[in-house]
Amino acid sequence: MIITIIVSGGICHAVNLLDGLNGLSICWTICAAIVMAVIALSVNDMAVFRLLILLIGVLIGILFWNFPLGKIFLGDASAYTLGHVLAWLALLLMNRHSEISPLALLLISVWPITDMLHFYQMVMRVLGIKFFTRARWNLTNPLAKIIIFPMAAVPMVLAIEFKMQTGAAFIAFCGFAAIFVMTYNWAFRRAGQPVHRKSRKLNQP
Repeated sequence: MIITIIVSGGICHAVNLLDGLNGLSICWTICAAIVMAVIALSVNDMAVFRLLILLIGVLIGILFWNFPLGKIFLGDASAYTLGHVLAWLALLLMNRHSEISPLALLLISVWPITDMLHFYQMVMRVLGIKFFTRARWNLTNPLAKIIIFPMAAVPMVLAIEFKMQTGAAFIAFCGFAAIFVMTYNWAFRRAGQPVHRKSRKLNQP
């Protein structure tokens, strides 16, 4: 019970932190729900499958207004709600189907968990150094999301493959965590550099 509370609370907080980039939190939640829906369908759990399809439909409607211009955003209440719903649907799947590996479902959340160190801010900073300035936040925000999203999606694909293989899911989780640490360290070093002069000149009126 303690582990369940910590994990579910951590996922809620992680999803909220992803809302710093236009579309990132919503797109990640849509993909996570799709992966869980595929897993639910594979074990013939139509009740959970229908709930996940409903969640996907709602989020697609919001996404059109959130990405790329951020005309509306989730905010704390909606982001925490999404994380809560997703975490407890995952717990429901595990409770109803003991053959599903908990680590495979945790693999779906490897990105928001590791991104609690605000990796997306590092990416935006690197984009500002190499190409833009802080004044061009309207460009670095959606571009950072496009760069980050594939990194978040790949572990989800493996979660489907390893849905009943705890050992393989554990190895994959550790592997992606190690890749994140290396990428984060690289971005941290790059983010410490001053903004490129050419980029600064290009954005001057």
